[in-house]
Amino acid sequence: MTSNNNIFKTFILTILFFIISTYSHSNILDFSKDAKNISNYFSGSVAFNNFEYDVSKKYFDKFSKSEKENNKFSSTFIQSLINLQKYNEAYSFSKSLDKKGSANFENKLFLGLYEFKNKNYTLAKLHFSKLDSNIENRLIFEPLKISLINWSEILISNNIKDIDKIKSMPDSFGSFKAIQEVFAYCYFDNSDLDKKFSKIILDESGKFYRYNFFFANYLIKKDREEEARSIIDLTIDKYPRNLLINQLKENLNRDNFNKNQFSCNKPEHILAEIFYAFANALSVQKKYELSNLYINLSKFLNPNFLSYNALLAENLLMLKKYQESKKIFEDLFKIGSFYKWHASKEIALIIEELDSSEKSLKYLNRIYKNIDKNIFRTFDFANFLRGHDKFSDSIKLYSDILSTMKSDNIMYPRILDRRGTAYERNGNWELAEKDLLLSLKIEPNQAYTLNYLAYTWIEQNKKTKEALSMLEKANNLKKNDGYITDSLGWAQYKLKNFNKAKFHLERAIQMMPDDPVVNDHFADCLWMIDKKIQARYYWEYVLTLEDTEDELKKKIQNKLLFGLEKI
Repeated sequence: MTSNNNIFKTFILTILFFIISTYSHSNILDFSKDAKNISNYFSGSVAFNNFEYDVSKKYFDKFSKSEKENNKFSSTFIQSLINLQKYNEAYSFSKSLDKKGSANFENKLFLGLYEFKNKNYTLAKLHFSKLDSNIENRLIFEPLKISLINWSEILISNNIKDIDKIKSMPDSFGSFKAIQEVFAYCYFDNSDLDKKFSKIILDESGKFYRYNFFFANYLIKKDREEEARSIIDLTIDKYPRNLLINQLKENLNRDNFNKNQFSCNKPEHILAEIFYAFANALSVQKKYELSNLYINLSKFLNPNFLSYNALLAENLLMLKKYQESKKIFEDLFKIGSFYKWHASKEIALIIEELDSSEKSLKYLNRIYKNIDKNIFRTFDFANFLRGHDKFSDSIKLYSDILSTMKSDNIMYPRILDRRGTAYERNGNWELAEKDLLLSLKIEPNQAYTLNYLAYTWIEQNKKTKEALSMLEKANNLKKNDGYITDSLGWAQYKLKNFNKAKFHLERAIQMMPDDPVVNDHFADCLWMIDKKIQARYYWEYVLTLEDTEDELKKKIQNKLLFGLEKI
């Protein structure tokens, strides 16, 4: 047995040696090709790609100094150090490579940021100027490099006229340009700052809503607390779910309120926020690994701004690094109750993924009982209960909220909708229908409420024409929603408009190819237009899908045996 294991290890190492030898001709790897190095390199690389940066570092630490200078290796190693927040090691490592002229993009970037943070702006600019586009995401390279150089030059001259460098940035940089201009005016404490802040926070697109926090924070630091509170209240009215601004309002009433979590007087704080903007954009593009690198650079520049951890934890959650994500979410508790509730909801989902729904429910129930109540937290908890089939409990909470508010509250129709769906799932259609109709009476353009009510009518074979009209409206409101498109196709099917049904159901299949119900509906339609072979193919496909419920499987098995006519 031992002999066989040795043969297997030798075989694997031989293959790895061949791969590395092949790569080395393209200057990807240069280090000594002995078995131990090969094993350490691949173990470190596997750990890095699995986001286990501490394990990755452990293997990479075993390399000699000369081997660490390899370009591919050094890029991976510096990213591991930054993601582990071992910033001093990252600096020492990058500095040693820079002396030998072998620093890569990440090394140069970190060296520049290190000098920037230490107010050595001329040296920082030198490092930033050497950045090349040999990075994973070239789309952010140009705005990033220009921004870094601009800020270095502004701080070297310390002249407000150099804000023109930011104003001259290409319009294609969009919001990155706008927020930097505001921060520059903030740094110089210019008299036009109020106007500049007002301009972006009043932007109707909502993409600058985060910067209400920075405006309010600036006003607080200038002892203009009454104005700050006005901005905070107006923002909460418009964006009631904004974590930053809600937490600011709560923390403002604390004796130990930290005014220095962000300061325009500190250029490194400004740069940290610019990196956060890039990190957020990368996260939206689902580039979570690169996003996390940029967040950790933000944390290097401004370790006091704990809210950066929220995006870091969410990225790790999307990468299914549940334990790491859970730990960071728990760290958010110390910021205050708004972040605690937000983090607790995410932790509950992690517990459900790793353990059970029962433990998840117990966890969030305990948090909810021991946290200050408000409409949104009760609404969130009711939604969580509804999503875990605790319909009666959720209905009670929805009713409690509705009893405290007037019907002109923006939340009123949304809560009616949720309570209505809970009533329907709980078997009380009369009350469900009443809630859903009232919700639509108050707010007629709720696409998903229209869809839910109309689809239920269709399944009940009642008000089919009215349901079709409602679904056409919902489909116009949400043109690329597979569920609504499926409902519209199914309504046409019920009205025996099979060709129209096929058109919509085929589109729904394209949007949701792995949805069991959509495939079943499409198969039924194919059968009715005498495409029976194709219909059987889709029914058989539904039986292979992981999410197909047992009840649907039984129905499809009968369809495969008897067709639709006998059923």
